[in-house]
Amino acid sequence: MPQTLIQRSLRAAVMLVPLLLAALHALGFIRTNALHRLDHTAYDMRLRASMPGTLEPRVVIVDIDSESLAAIGPWPWPRAQLAHLVDKLFEQQEIAVLGFDIVFPKSDPRAGGDAALATALRDRPVVLGYFFSNEPTARNTGLLPAPVMSGEALNGRLVRVTRWDAYESNIPELAQAAPRAGAFNALPDSDGVVRSVPLLAEHQGQAYESLALAVFRRVLGSPSVEPGFATGLLMGRRVSDLESLRLAHDGQTLTIPVDERVAALVPYRGPGGPEGGSFQYVSAVDLLSDRVPAAQLRGRIVLMGTTAPSLKDLRLTPMGANYPGVEAHANLITGLLDGRLPVKPDYALGYEMLVLVASSLVLVGLLPGLGVWSGAALSAALLGMVIGLNSWLQLRHGLVLPLAGSVLMILFTAALGVVSQRWTWGAKPPGSHYPPASNLAKLCAVYGVDQIATEQDRQRQPGFVWQEIDRLRLGPDVPPMPIYAPLSTSGELATEQRDELRLWQQALRAWRAQDWDACDVHLLNLQRQNAKKVLYRLYADRVASRRQLPLDPAWDGATPIESLQTPPSRTGSTGHTMSKSP
Repeated sequence: MPQTLIQRSLRAAVMLVPLLLAALHALGFIRTNALHRLDHTAYDMRLRASMPGTLEPRVVIVDIDSESLAAIGPWPWPRAQLAHLVDKLFEQQEIAVLGFDIVFPKSDPRAGGDAALATALRDRPVVLGYFFSNEPTARNTGLLPAPVMSGEALNGRLVRVTRWDAYESNIPELAQAAPRAGAFNALPDSDGVVRSVPLLAEHQGQAYESLALAVFRRVLGSPSVEPGFATGLLMGRRVSDLESLRLAHDGQTLTIPVDERVAALVPYRGPGGPEGGSFQYVSAVDLLSDRVPAAQLRGRIVLMGTTAPSLKDLRLTPMGANYPGVEAHANLITGLLDGRLPVKPDYALGYEMLVLVASSLVLVGLLPGLGVWSGAALSAALLGMVIGLNSWLQLRHGLVLPLAGSVLMILFTAALGVVSQRWTWGAKPPGSHYPPASNLAKLCAVYGVDQIATEQDRQRQPGFVWQEIDRLRLGPDVPPMPIYAPLSTSGELATEQRDELRLWQQALRAWRAQDWDACDVHLLNLQRQNAKKVLYRLYADRVASRRQLPLDPAWDGATPIESLQTPPSRTGSTGHTMSKSP
């Protein structure tokens, strides 16, 4: 096998290493937390860039804020007071649905309080809240609502619904008065940021719905929930292939996309809190004090929650820290109403593998034939295309697809391409000839330079200025091979050096045209500028020798390599003052 083929194969193998590592990460054989964090960061940046930042009129938050706690007293409030608040919302404000981001796990110590709140909740479109726990010390409290889906509905598939050991729910009197309830658990990612909320939770083999899903279903008239399984088995990202939840409504099937945890990404609309501008916040004390005009909230979906720091329902989200937990549910309900949720599609793995393989093949196929700057331009263009496509799919179509693995693969492949190019510096291309390595030192001494480079070497370093010093004939019927010496980078070459190079190019043209007089004049001027440079003395001696011979019609100025001899030193120094190694 020719040596160049071995070198090219080795270089291609080295450049394919990033593809192998990225593919192993994508397939789950190598779990790289750093790449997951980069994907999270990219998602957060694009989410913030695409937020509407407008007020959502359909969902309102009744806030048990610090002012309400200061006016009415610390939490928990008397149930009779809460019953009065519920009555005002339905009778005076005429709301459509009320959801509680609050749980009532203990009875009211005040006589008649639980009965009053139960009466206010009964036969009204109310969704209570509760939460699950996996704490070792947690105990079941209160009464769970009916499950939204049984294990049989999954047809025996191993769906990765988040499993919980215990729950804290509402006391039976309230749970029976308002039988619909949803869990308000959140599942932070590994960095502690709440980007998604599970739509289903599993407890003792039964599936229970989240608060947002329960409120959304109550708005629709409580349609049943059915699992939606993927049909593209080759593109599935998980064994169960559960890709959506389906609700039958008005003769149509609404599809809610879910991820591998049966969770939905929260479509945050903007900064959180009363000043964030995404949702209308109404203080509970203002409602109780009749400072809110009647029917102002008519037809609205109302969530009751808190922004008071003392009640500790503040979360870390892509919008920042101290984001009200109740507003995360409000964002998710809005996304469900619009039918527009960001989704990690079932074909995410197939997409990532396609981008990885295509990008790697482009780099491995094209980089070896390019110089440093053109290779960098290709890599940057490919990187821009991958990032641009990924961003467009998320911003325009809500598809959240992996990005970090592809970006790092392109960067490392490009870097290895440059490094491996150094390894093969001066390699002989197929069908060409090159002086043996043992002759390189002799060539450098003959021409008085530090480095000899070929045309291929020169093309790999487009940022340098090169001086062509000769054309060597390496054998019969072999085209002459130009050889060069590097001078300096384009930006570092002084004006006098550029003038010297221009004069040398004129001398070389005269040499190849057998115009010995013009060549002598140019060489004389060059030696006046740089008397110690070996190259100019070498060609002056060559011109003197050629003058003794008749003009050659077949002359092309090439020098047979076997005729080269190291010239005797006249000054004790080679004097190649223009030469700099790259």
